[in-house]
Amino acid sequence: MPAESRSNSGLWPVAPRPFYEEAFGSWLGRVAARYQISVGALWESSVSEEMPVLGSAGWILFPTISPFTLQQFATLARLDVARLGHIQTPPAWLADRRCMAYCFKCFVLNDADVSAPRWKREWLDPTAEFCSVHHKLLETVPASVFRVSKHFDAAHRAISHYRERRLFADTGRRR
Repeated sequence: MPAESRSNSGLWPVAPRPFYEEAFGSWLGRVAARYQISVGALWESSVSEEMPVLGSAGWILFPTISPFTLQQFATLARLDVARLGHIQTPPAWLADRRCMAYCFKCFVLNDADVSAPRWKREWLDPTAEFCSVHHKLLETVPASVFRVSKHFDAAHRAISHYRERRLFADTGRRR
């Protein structure tokens, strides 16, 4: 759909609020999951600019977007634009990767809302090695999980499946 023909038909009826430490791509993926559409489809139906080219990690490592587009998302979600600006990925962190580091405990046990897993922005830092909460070495998941997953819920399932297969291979048995 050409950018000039897109229109915002109003505010999103429901939009999960971004968590303070969440990555922008994680929030966008959770919004897309809420509506059961892909991140790409959410972008196309929501804002007037073309979606940026995504790298090997897909939508989780979302490039910094323009102030105009950020304002469009803030308006749709009824958020302060500064809140969305705070969770954007720093340009220095944008690089193709084979794996994405994360802490499984932090991923599934969100202190702010136990029913809402999220991807922490700090895990996008290419130098991150340890969990700032649990002080343990971060696990990794193939970056392709996000590239092939339509939205956050699909990525969550894929990560859980990947982790279970890996644990099964390491121990020779499932839970």
